[in-house]
Amino acid sequence: MRKSLIGVTCLFILTAPLAMLHAEETGAGCGVGKVVMEGKSGKDAVTSAAAINFILNMVFPHQLFGMTTGTLGCDTTQTVSNEHQKEIFLAENADDLSIDIAQGGGAHLQSFASVIGIPNEQHPAFFHLLQENYDTITAEDDMLAGIDATLLADSRFVTYVQ
Repeated sequence: MRKSLIGVTCLFILTAPLAMLHAEETGAGCGVGKVVMEGKSGKDAVTSAAAINFILNMVFPHQLFGMTTGTLGCDTTQTVSNEHQKEIFLAENADDLSIDIAQGGGAHLQSFASVIGIPNEQHPAFFHLLQENYDTITAEDDMLAGIDATLLADSRFVTYVQ
């Protein structure tokens, strides 16, 4: 029991700064933390709610449950924007996506195409376009800007850029 308490305390100490940064940028979101801190305001309440959510998500994906069922203060009518989805995907998969673009295909490139809404029948043309423009896409630090510029220059894919 004592080891568990020490472990949870250490986990809280290590994750609290991350939760605080996230809370300052986005708010606490939904979940048990939001329910526990409901009615309270200010930076401390938001940070505490975010920390509770962050820690509990490591043990049980309660926010996933909340979003699926519409409970725990989660609004199921809210969606993540396409642009934000692209940014998240790219942040987590940039290296693998870059390799797939260079090769003209692969699981990460196929997933990225799905994230931005490219229909399956257009995947081969999309993959080929990105492969042809690999040097341009990866020349800048912002790979997403390179991909967007490439898509904007091609009439088949211009509608997939926000």
